[in-house]
Amino acid sequence: MADFADRYVTEPDPMAAYERLVDTVEALLASVRPEQMDDPTPCGDWDVRRVIAHLADTTDVYATLASTGEIPEDTPTYEDPIAAFPIQAARAREAFNAPGYLTEVRPTPIGPQPGSVAVQHVVNELLTHSWDLAKGLGTSTDLVPDIATRSLESWKVFFADYPREAMGFNFDEEHETAEGMTEADRVAAYLGR
Repeated sequence: MADFADRYVTEPDPMAAYERLVDTVEALLASVRPEQMDDPTPCGDWDVRRVIAHLADTTDVYATLASTGEIPEDTPTYEDPIAAFPIQAARAREAFNAPGYLTEVRPTPIGPQPGSVAVQHVVNELLTHSWDLAKGLGTSTDLVPDIATRSLESWKVFFADYPREAMGFNFDEEHETAEGMTEADRVAAYLGR
């Protein structure tokens, strides 16, 4: 457990990275026009609306997990996922900032881990799906390059310990990278987008 956490948590300050990613998501959300909600994204068959709902859901699930130790059984449905994201992100922030949370071993979807592992995972998710959203909206994918570089290393640790073939998630085989790609593009290529 400690070995995985030491390798997986690549952010020197996971909460600072979380805050920067929340800001990144909120800036993207501010640019969404109503007619774009049904536009496709590179994330499987998810449209812009579904990616935004997943961003809200991720922060909602991890806020609940951090505050109660329980993973919610049902995926929430958001009438307005754009409005839901900042509310859920604030809930997660509050739960992650609880005294001792980052170092205490708590339940996670991959078993007991320090809270820093959960925050790193949320950082990785927000970065990845911000990229999906940016592509779906046709905007720049040059998103928080320093965090993207560390997120790529974190994803590599994750899939070394939990092979993507066994996970059943929407991650395809790694794609080749090319010169001129942004750091977030490199993360997306690693995840098969």
